[in-house]
Amino acid sequence: MLNDISENLPGAFIIYRADKEDDEIFYANKEFLDMAGYENLDAYFNGTKKSFRNLIREDQQKAVEASIWNQIESGSKNDYIHYQLRRQDGTYIPVLDQGRIVESERFGRVFYVLFMDWQAMQSHYSEKFNAKDV
Repeated sequence: MLNDISENLPGAFIIYRADKEDDEIFYANKEFLDMAGYENLDAYFNGTKKSFRNLIREDQQKAVEASIWNQIESGSKNDYIHYQLRRQDGTYIPVLDQGRIVESERFGRVFYVLFMDWQAMQSHYSEKFNAKDV
């Protein structure tokens, strides 16, 4: 059912366990799979070993995770972080990650995370804000 609903939603997103020790990924929509260069969900799970931290450039992992948890623990409803997302082919793209913890009857606390391609977003908005009619 989630596939049916999420297939046509705008935006790239994943859902993963909200636990500092166990960050198991449960789901990624097609737009995220395309952004990260994965053919399908099975390839994505295999390539990341179903771990959120395996999406983050290795030298940024600790800082990114600390920032996310600091924001959540300080009472923020959403957390925002910019980092380098590892694609299937080993290259990296800069992303803006907006996450929120929600309660799931089936999985307990989970992160719902929306990803935006940082370069595409900057390019789009710099063109808009540099236009003379804005």
